Amino acid sequence: MFVRDFMTRELIAARTDDPAGATLQRMREEGLRRMPVLDSDGKLAGMISDRRLLQALAVPTRRGEFRRSVEKPPPLTVGDLMNRNVVTTAPDVPLESAAAMMVFNRIGSVVVMDEGEAVGIITETDMFRIFLRLLGGEERGVRVTLRAPAFRGIQADILTDIARAGGHLISLGNLTDDESVLMAFKVLDLTPEDVEAILDELPVDDLDIREV
Repeated sequence: MFVRDFMTRELIAARTDDPAGATLQRMREEGLRRMPVLDSDGKLAGMISDRRLLQALAVPTRRGEFRRSVEKPPPLTVGDLMNRNVVTTAPDVPLESAAAMMVFNRIGSVVVMDEGEAVGIITETDMFRIFLRLLGGEERGVRVTLRAPAFRGIQADILTDIARAGGHLISLGNLTDDESVLMAFKVLDLTPEDVEAILDELPVDDLDIREV
């Protein structure tokens, strides 16, 4: 799976000279928490967040200058407030690499660039939707969580026995350490009792089987 398979291609962007207030209103209307910013040539210039806009618009000063004058300060633009250090990725980057960028940089989105042009964006919300699909959260079935010893081939043994019994696997996730593997999967065409009988013959524990 790659970024190109899940990114939002209809990029909603602000311009550096857009008024801050109007941009915040636009973000609220679009249901966005952050937005890429393009310069006058249409090139990526930065990123603006609703939080940054709210903070800036909440006080009648700009750039940390406290004014006693009743004079109205010049209107803020997106270019005044945007973060210029934008984390970007490419369409052919593996999905997990983009997720790692978000985690390590503590950001909620990554702009997708192709040949110098901003062609999309992938967000933490996109990642949650992908996670939901990977675990089969959108389809009913028998959900199984278990822990097994981390010896070679244990996952294959479990899934082979499920398949031989007529189970249709619709999702699978696992985490492995030196001692054990934690597996979560969802199957169709078997009852919880069927699955329990299959797993009784295998070296698993911390077993949870439920229809969801």
